[in-house]
Amino acid sequence: MWACGEGQTDTVDDELLLLRLDRQFGLRGTVLAWFRPYLSGRTFRVIFSSSTSSIVYIVCSVPQGSVLGTLLFVVYTADLEDIAEKHGVSVHAFADDTQLYLHCRCAETALAAGQLEQCIADVGR
Repeated sequence: MWACGEGQTDTVDDELLLLRLDRQFGLRGTVLAWFRPYLSGRTFRVIFSSSTSSIVYIVCSVPQGSVLGTLLFVVYTADLEDIAEKHGVSVHAFADDTQLYLHCRCAETALAAGQLEQCIADVGR
């Protein structure tokens, strides 16, 4: 739903998360600055048996399995239901995934797609 790089979806955009921490939750200055290195410069690789994969640089998302990961995801999605309601879009949320959807008649699919696109654009602001 939210993209932080070409071809990447269903991830948390680090810059948008920092913006939300500032705008919606009032974290500024030193406190907000603490989050930038926590969210950036991370890598991962897979080790299986005697084989090791190449290092992959993580350009977005919150650290998986971290104490703050779940809280930051909740912060990131905090206003999603309000935005969806404004556009008449339904939300179905899971532990780590969210779906936006509309019910419509076949003849109204273009209108519904436009509604969803506008909702998704507003979520990314």
